[in-house]
Amino acid sequence: MADQKRDGMLSNDKRSGFMSEIPILEKLTSKQLEELTSQISSSLSQKQGFRIGESTVVSHYVHSVNPLHPEEIRILVNRDVGQSLAHQKNAGQVIHVDVYHEPALAEIRPLALALAQTVRAYLNYCHKGRDIEPQLRAYYDQIAFRIGEGLETLKEALSPLKEQTDDDQEKDLKKKSHVHLLLTDLAPQHYALIPCLVDAIETELANQKIEIRKVENIFHVEKREQVDQQIFFGLEPDQYRLWNMAMSLSTILSGTDDVIEFLQTFQPGPFRRKQPLSNLRNRNGNLRGLILGIAEAGIIKRGWFADTLTKEGQELLNFMLQHQHELEAQLRRMLRKLPVPRGKYRSIRNTHLKSKQKHYTYISKTTELMKDSWLGSIAVPETLITAAKNKLLEQRPAFRITRDDIQVHNQEISQPVDMCLVLDGSASMVGPKTKAVRYLAEHLFLVTRDKMAVVVFQGRQARVAVPFTRNYSRLKAGLKSLQPRGLTPLADGILQAIKLIKNRQVRNPLLILITDGIPTTGKWTINPQQDALKAAEMIKDTRAKLICIGVASNQKFLEELADQAEGNVYILDSLDDHATLIEIIHKERRSYQY
Repeated sequence: MADQKRDGMLSNDKRSGFMSEIPILEKLTSKQLEELTSQISSSLSQKQGFRIGESTVVSHYVHSVNPLHPEEIRILVNRDVGQSLAHQKNAGQVIHVDVYHEPALAEIRPLALALAQTVRAYLNYCHKGRDIEPQLRAYYDQIAFRIGEGLETLKEALSPLKEQTDDDQEKDLKKKSHVHLLLTDLAPQHYALIPCLVDAIETELANQKIEIRKVENIFHVEKREQVDQQIFFGLEPDQYRLWNMAMSLSTILSGTDDVIEFLQTFQPGPFRRKQPLSNLRNRNGNLRGLILGIAEAGIIKRGWFADTLTKEGQELLNFMLQHQHELEAQLRRMLRKLPVPRGKYRSIRNTHLKSKQKHYTYISKTTELMKDSWLGSIAVPETLITAAKNKLLEQRPAFRITRDDIQVHNQEISQPVDMCLVLDGSASMVGPKTKAVRYLAEHLFLVTRDKMAVVVFQGRQARVAVPFTRNYSRLKAGLKSLQPRGLTPLADGILQAIKLIKNRQVRNPLLILITDGIPTTGKWTINPQQDALKAAEMIKDTRAKLICIGVASNQKFLEELADQAEGNVYILDSLDDHATLIEIIHKERRSYQY
């Protein structure tokens, strides 16, 4: 009955005298506020994080920010915030609310007063005409509040003695990027207080001329207690930090070349590069969050006219120039790992093409003993390691390799699958989508022994960015040339791929078409879609198999296109998840095997 009564009061908010005291009721209708409260309750009950508006993340867990990618928030699902920060015995007792803003030194006292006023107004709103002082005191004890390093209750923050202490200490505080709230034992029927507090914080930050920061993505991950970081053994101990920072930046951008180019744009002095960041933005997406992140990390210094490298930033740049080969080798090892896909996809399968011939290829799996007859190659590293172990175990007087030490590569009957990526290079593919297809291409090249080619269609025609090759440097150079712009000449892209297949000695060609749109310029007529369907039909006269990867808005057209070529279609929610793209291609390659 109490909940029904409160809901009734919410529905009559326009007649309430407390409407002006809770500003959020001027921005949301009572129905919208109830829906938001219901979503928060549902997410928390399912042990999921929740995003309120653009700036706020709510959960029962600790939140983590990558300083080099501050628009992404990680929710550490194995770190309950109450047990980790509030010394609670049981999990799920504390709600964690983080409101993110641009790096700034916020004034603590006005924020505390704004929160206190909101709590009082909310209780008056819910319990009109009744004494709220006992509940108010309880809420002041239940709400923990932090901007700087310390964590204190709202009651402590409002203490008159605390005001003078804050005035003395605020000058020594470092700039922070979020306001942090812990709400202990908040009853579900009062979850409406959460968006009220968030709105109060955002309003006060605006009054202090502090801009909120947009949270673009939240990820639910597990916090590893100990992370084994692979490092280059030739480093001095004081260089490990530079190595880890360089690796982090290289994974955020598209490799060491992009990081070096990025850092060089901030070099001070007359020799500073004047090349704009537009090419890097095309390949990697919006760089604003990254620039803010490296500023917080002390790599660049923000200025009125230009941002410049700090001393630490210049050290990082020099370190990357000196150790670029070692960094790239580590990145290749990371690229070879099969990532776990986060997204979902739907497939429409028209055919399962099989190879016309058998071919023996080797995989990295080894067998311990040589058989009487075997066709394969000696696994040299594994053989040397086995011989070294046996020398110690058998106490051999000298290091030697015996027959029992020899390890050989096990065989699998499979066949080569030469892949041709036919990539949409139109303006809509800018940023994360282009980064994802670059990651896909490099991963496939490194984990297979097959040739790879890349055809890009953009503007009015298509071009061969990478001919069929097993040269990694050539592949990287071709991928770096991807600069999304212009229209979508899909028909010409398919024709270029067909010509490439016919003019080269390729084996079991697999055409991988990745596009987020439909054709917008034709090849033979003024109807670009009909031209693309005509080009797709020509694939049936080749030995190639086609798979189309696109988004749901273009599913009908992609199904028609694949039907013309007797190929398969995969529909994704988004093309910027490289892990899901990799899973799809490996699935198709396995369908070739006997």
